[in-house]
Amino acid sequence: MNSPRSPMQTREKKTPKSREGGWGIVVVIASCSINVLVLSLLRCGGVLYQSWMDEFETGAKEIAAIQSILSATSCFSGLAGAVLCKRFGCRFSGIIGGVLWFLGLFCSYWVQNIFQLYVTIAIAGTGVGISVNFALVAVAMHFKKRYKTANAVAFSGAGIGIMAAPPIVQLLLDNYGWRGTLFIISAIMANSIACGALYRPRRNVQRSPKELQLNSEDHEQESRIDEVRPESPTNATDASGNEPVIFQTSTVAMRSCNDDPDEICFISVDQSGKREYASFKDARKQNQAGSLLRRFCSELSIRVLMKNYPFLLLCLASVEFAISYLSFALFVIPRAQSIDVSSSNAAFLLSILGIGTLLGQLGNGLMLSCRTSPEHVLAICVALSGVSLLVLNVDGYVYLAIASFLQGFASGAFFAIASVLILRYVGLEGFAVGTGWHRISAGVGQLLGPIVAGWLFDVTGSYKTVFFVLAGINFACSLQMFLFPVLKRLKTRKEGKSSETHEEG
Repeated sequence: MNSPRSPMQTREKKTPKSREGGWGIVVVIASCSINVLVLSLLRCGGVLYQSWMDEFETGAKEIAAIQSILSATSCFSGLAGAVLCKRFGCRFSGIIGGVLWFLGLFCSYWVQNIFQLYVTIAIAGTGVGISVNFALVAVAMHFKKRYKTANAVAFSGAGIGIMAAPPIVQLLLDNYGWRGTLFIISAIMANSIACGALYRPRRNVQRSPKELQLNSEDHEQESRIDEVRPESPTNATDASGNEPVIFQTSTVAMRSCNDDPDEICFISVDQSGKREYASFKDARKQNQAGSLLRRFCSELSIRVLMKNYPFLLLCLASVEFAISYLSFALFVIPRAQSIDVSSSNAAFLLSILGIGTLLGQLGNGLMLSCRTSPEHVLAICVALSGVSLLVLNVDGYVYLAIASFLQGFASGAFFAIASVLILRYVGLEGFAVGTGWHRISAGVGQLLGPIVAGWLFDVTGSYKTVFFVLAGINFACSLQMFLFPVLKRLKTRKEGKSSETHEEG
């Protein structure tokens, strides 16, 4: 007769995981659809560029700021999307993102000046950031072995949207004006709310009632232990003695002063044995402030990510790459119109950009399967983007089309491979927050890029000067990528020394 298993034995036994696929395929399709919907309009600012300039009678810098605000807020809100995913789940964050995206575009119909448009576009951009973060995290939650393939399929939605949206936006613009265009598009974008509702957490294989009962009893025992366990000291010294005790609260002493808040109480002791005293009211405020600060840093993984040097370099590279990429998408149509290309043919350049983006996103899995490291592939993509900016300075529609395709292919592969590297650097547990910080980095570049490019054009009056400067930024970023192996060795060496110190302690 088999003896009953203890709660500890039940805890140590690994729960079988569900197979990849199933509802995960629906999640990938939903994520792809969200990318089609929300990312398509992000690259259509060039189509509306001249209409906005005629409506508000402003310069290139002010109009470029619309695209900057939309793209930057979509990236800055990625961290908010990460917190929403951790706190309330992916489905809730996906729905909230879709609602904000719809409301921002819907309210843009009634704006009377460019500053009101800045506000409504910022609301829409916030929804984009939350939705995109949901799409990335949802796929990572459902796939591990096939993550690269699933990620490529989900990312391909951006390429499809960029390819299909410009002709549609141009058609709506010709028939309904820019206000009617945004009004109709807002109704289309409302479908992203339904896509967010399709998410369902990955389920494990159902266990027997006996195992569930044992786990329930084990959980109750742990809860009773937690009730009588005293509070842990704050910032306590670890086993190796590396970090001194900075603030160690005496819970018993603090509770004994509860009747008289002004009574002096012992609250802390340092390594030398010196004690510190304060009133119960002040001690409680210090304890609450420290707890809130630690909780804030823990939610955003600030301390962990600041020590992750490869991740920091990836964020810096994203800033530099985003400066040129968004400026390309915004100014390629005005550049084409400057050499007497028709509006419909100029808008088709963004479709070519989308075709290149789609192929880059689908082909990144093939590129990563080669023996070349992802970091080197990333460097090649950035260099290819710089080449496309140089080609853009050659007059002729064919050259503009080639430049658009190269830029799309480079950007599609760059952001897809960056997502794979984030997962490698921070792991699945920190993927949501890591993606949020990475999108903030890209947002900085997308905020600066069009504004700086618009300022350069206002000063010089030449698109060629703008593209030469942007190409130089890309080539500098490409050379910077070769620091990845150095930083990875530095991180490994530092972790090795830290583990040796703990073992000696």
